[in-house]
Amino acid sequence: MKKILLFIPIILLFNSCALILDFQDLPKPIGDYSIGTDVFDWEDKYRDEWFTPNKIDSRKISVQIWYPAIEKSDSLYPYLDYPELRIEAIANQINQSKNLVKPVTKVEGNSYYKAKPVNKKFPLILFSHGLGGYKTQNMIAIEALVSKGYIVISADHTYDANITVFEDGTYIDYSYNILDNVPKEKFWDVRLPQVNTRAADISFMIDKLQLMKKHPVYNLIDFNKIGVFGMSTGGTTAIVSSWNDTRISACLNLDGWIVPVADEIINTGIKIPFCYIGQEYWEGNPLNYDKLEKFYKNCSSDSYLLKINKTKHFDYSDSPHFSKVSRMIASGKNVDSKFAERIGISVVGFFDEYLKGENYNWTEIIINNYETSIQFK
Repeated sequence: MKKILLFIPIILLFNSCALILDFQDLPKPIGDYSIGTDVFDWEDKYRDEWFTPNKIDSRKISVQIWYPAIEKSDSLYPYLDYPELRIEAIANQINQSKNLVKPVTKVEGNSYYKAKPVNKKFPLILFSHGLGGYKTQNMIAIEALVSKGYIVISADHTYDANITVFEDGTYIDYSYNILDNVPKEKFWDVRLPQVNTRAADISFMIDKLQLMKKHPVYNLIDFNKIGVFGMSTGGTTAIVSSWNDTRISACLNLDGWIVPVADEIINTGIKIPFCYIGQEYWEGNPLNYDKLEKFYKNCSSDSYLLKINKTKHFDYSDSPHFSKVSRMIASGKNVDSKFAERIGISVVGFFDEYLKGENYNWTEIIINNYETSIQFK
C-alpha cells in the first residue's frame, strides 16, 4: 500500500523540476447556503489509545464541523489551519525545505468561522481521510455538501493523520514506526486495530454530537439521516463504520483500500446504500478490486461501482484542482481541472438520493465527462 500523501503533486514537482506553483483557491460551492465552521478537541475517556504503548492514554482527536449558515462571518477559516506546524510536518515527510511547500498555505476555501447557523434540520455526513492525510483533504466535496444542505464533520485521525494539532498548541505526528512498511506476517496485527480505531472515531463523533445539546449546531442535525464517506484508507473506515454502527444509513468510498476490510464484512456486505468511485484498476494490487467485487455482490441494498479510466489514486482528493502543472505530472490522463468538483457533485448526488429522497441521475456528471465503467444493483 502506497503511503497517502495528499500533497503528492507538490512532491513530484519538487523532485522533478524547479517550477513555482500558483495554487488555485477552492471553487465556489455549488449550492445556495453559506458555510460556517467550528473546531473542537474531543477525548474519548472510555477508549484506550491503541497507537501508544502507554495504555493509560485515552483517545483524543481534533475535529472540524461545517454547517449551512445564514450569512458569512468576518473570519474566513483557512484551508490548512496551524499552517506553520502542518507545513513543517509535510516538509519533514517529503524531506524538503518548508519554503517549497508554503504556497499551499495561501489557498482559501469558503468556510467562515462560527458563522450563524441556519435554523433548520439537515442530514449529517462524516468524512474520513486517507493514511497520512488530513481532515480537509477533500474540502471541495465537503463544501459542496454543506452548500447543498448537509452538516459535515471530519477528524484528523490521531497518529494516522499527517499531523494532529490541538487547540492548546500540542501536536502528534504521523506514526511512521507503526504504520509504514508493515511486514506481510504482521499485516492484520497492525491494520485491523488501526482501521477499528478509525471506525471508532466515526462512532465517537456521532456520540459527541448527540450530547452537544447546548451547541447551536446540535439543533441543525437530523440524527435519523447519517452518511459516511472517505478516501483511500478513509474508504476502508467508511465501510467498517457502516458495518459497526447502525445509525449510518449510506456509505460512499473514494478509491478506497479494501484489502484491510475483514473477511466477515467482505463476505456479508452491508445493508445500506453503497457507492464506490475510483480508478479503473489498482496497479500492483489486484486483491483490492477482487475484494471490492466480492463485497459489492454481497451488499443487500442499492450499490454502485464507478471506475474511471486513466485516473490515479490521488485524483480522488482535492489535489487535481490546485494546479495545471501538478495535473500534468501527477494525475491520470483523463483528469482535468473540473475533476475534483465533479467528484464532489457526485458525492452530493448520492447522499441526496439516499438521505433526502431526491432521485436524479447523479452519475451523469461523471459518465458524460470521463470514460467510465459502471455497475449497479
